[in-house]
Amino acid sequence: MKSFFFAIAIIPVFLISSGITGCRPVDEEDTESTISQETFHLQMATFWPSNDFQVVEGHEKWIEEIEKRTDGRVRISLHAGEALLGASEIYEGVVTGVADIGTTCPAYTPGLFPLTAAFELPGFNNDNALVASVTAQEGYQRIKEELDIDEYEDVKPLFFWATGPGDLITREPVHNLEDLEGKTLRTVGGVVPAVESLGATPVSMPMSESYLALDQRIVQGIVAPTDVLKGFRLAEVVNYLTETPFLYNVVFMKIMNQDTWNALPSDIQEIFEEVNREFAFSYGQLREDYRLEGLNYGIEEFNLEVIQLSDEELNRWLEKIEPQSETWVEEMESRGLPGKKVLEIARELDEKYSVEYGDYKSTHTQESEQ
Repeated sequence: MKSFFFAIAIIPVFLISSGITGCRPVDEEDTESTISQETFHLQMATFWPSNDFQVVEGHEKWIEEIEKRTDGRVRISLHAGEALLGASEIYEGVVTGVADIGTTCPAYTPGLFPLTAAFELPGFNNDNALVASVTAQEGYQRIKEELDIDEYEDVKPLFFWATGPGDLITREPVHNLEDLEGKTLRTVGGVVPAVESLGATPVSMPMSESYLALDQRIVQGIVAPTDVLKGFRLAEVVNYLTETPFLYNVVFMKIMNQDTWNALPSDIQEIFEEVNREFAFSYGQLREDYRLEGLNYGIEEFNLEVIQLSDEELNRWLEKIEPQSETWVEEMESRGLPGKKVLEIARELDEKYSVEYGDYKSTHTQESEQ
């Protein structure tokens, strides 16, 4: 089991949570009638703030759908904004039962999910968040089925989705590599080596810590999707955005404690699986909608200046990051992991879904054009 020790401070939370979680393994003596009448009260942790679109239009709607389709037999209490577990604690918190369900980012526990990082490497088409999300979801399934590898064996993975393209968002303007040299940037996941190759210094931290880090100038910028400008209020502490869609993509996951999953009757499990298939797709649409909305918010409300790299400068950046995928493959293979095959799967799916969904247009954008 992948495991690490928690700080003593969260132990009381575990004790409280375990007292209010109604899910338990099914005893052999339980009758089908008893199980069918049982209500399962589940606790869900996420790092996104309660007013962020990922909570309001994503997690809350997912919860509503689960509760509706199970006729109230499943009740889920959502603890947003790290109220139950910190962003980097959520995975292990679900493993140990502090929470029944968690939504977080694999990159927040560096080194724990090395193969997932393949989907975060620079250089993919990565046309939008929908393409990135369905690529990540199917990629997990194919790695598990074709390569017999499951990096998430300690939990029940519900589904995966992703940010899609991200940009370089900074306090000072970045027009070229010289402007980037020596800057400290909040960065996570597979993009870290690429940022280093461009001459900047990556600093890994959860998104929830980025506002303070930017405000106090601990970092000079962040590589991120533009929804954070509104959802995490980062538009208040940055001034410029350099378009770098080729550089960034981060995967998210929704996971369940394995004992909790095992305790659910089969018909409820089937409902979860059905809803999860639908929301793996709709979460991708949702993130693309708000990626564009966040950009407009930064421009209109805070006069965010958008910078486009010249063709010559873009080629300089691409030349710097091009070797990163090969380096990643070599590292994985040296550890006995099928890096080459995983990257082939990721590229194949990126190409496939770029053709299918690359022209997806935000519903918000469509409404504003009417």
